[in-house]
Amino acid sequence: MADLHPSTILNYIASGRLYAVKLSERTYRIPARAVISLLEPERLARSSMTIEPDADVESEVADEPADQTMSA
Repeated sequence: MADLHPSTILNYIASGRLYAVKLSERTYRIPARAVISLLEPERLARSSMTIEPDADVESEVADEPADQTMSA
């Protein structure tokens, strides 16, 4: 991965800079998206979803007209 020493990659994982799943004592699974986000962050599109943990979803849904259909 980009000519980095394995110790550097382990340091990135430990610091949270690179996401990885630890499978065993010496084995990590690093998703391709995590590698791309480290090497080319501008390549990944930001999520279009907005998460508002304090939003009252039930009242927002109740305010919508009943005949409104969802489109994909």
